[in-house]
Amino acid sequence: LMQKNWIGKSHGVRIGFPYQSPSPLGGGEASGILWVFTTRADTLMGATYVAVAAEHPLALHAAQTNPQLAAFIDECRRGGVTEAELATQEKKGMPTGLTVTHPLTGDALPLWVANYVLMGYGEGAVMAVPAHDERDFAFASQFGLPIKPVIRTRIGGETPAPWQEAYADEGVCINSGPYDGLNFTQAVDAIAADLSAKGLGEKKVTWRLRDWGVSRQRYWGTPIPIIHCAGCGAVPVPDEQLPVVLPEHLIPDGSGNPLNKYPEFLHCICPECGQPARRETDTMDT
Repeated sequence: LMQKNWIGKSHGVRIGFPYQSPSPLGGGEASGILWVFTTRADTLMGATYVAVAAEHPLALHAAQTNPQLAAFIDECRRGGVTEAELATQEKKGMPTGLTVTHPLTGDALPLWVANYVLMGYGEGAVMAVPAHDERDFAFASQFGLPIKPVIRTRIGGETPAPWQEAYADEGVCINSGPYDGLNFTQAVDAIAADLSAKGLGEKKVTWRLRDWGVSRQRYWGTPIPIIHCAGCGAVPVPDEQLPVVLPEHLIPDGSGNPLNKYPEFLHCICPECGQPARRETDTMDT
């Protein structure tokens, strides 16, 4: 179960929100599509704003003419960068002054920079549905953003009063125009089809798993059997030259990669072209 959660396979829909924004250098507008990935496309009609990570290109674009936003982005960059850290942090955000267009209704949705959105996950942007997502609900409540319920609760209420928390369960669509009365699967299929017809969405499978660097600048790790050649690029050490053996009498001085300072190990010959080359000096951490 732990490995399954770590890999994190998610079935969802990639959704495009068109936008037009003034060029910071003048001379017209810049247009494009802001993409988000969601596992809850059935709640799309309840999106009331879109939030992007501090490093998102649209956030940086808006910050070029907004010193307060630029300062907020710097603050976010100095904060936590993991999901665990963000879960315990106070929700912070700032409007960019830009809007994106809801792909189905055509409504203009405000674009915010939010510290609970990570650039390294998904598209670095989220469609915010405060009525049906805990983080979006906390953010919307804090900043006075609209909360529109589009899933009927199990007790049948459409607009609980007072609204105190997000209703995140699946259910039957309400307040969703042509999708009213559809269950989760039906709504996702119908919305994905309509988005696809507009060129603004498609079903997609994503993975939580990311590339993981395993090299370290240490002497005592397992050598990486790669030779770097100016002409041939990265070349594997031939089988007959394995294993790569670390020097026995190297004494690290505490600065930089110690193997880079040991010429007898560093310098070698490319096995493909016979020209001088350089051995990989990082070692594996396992």
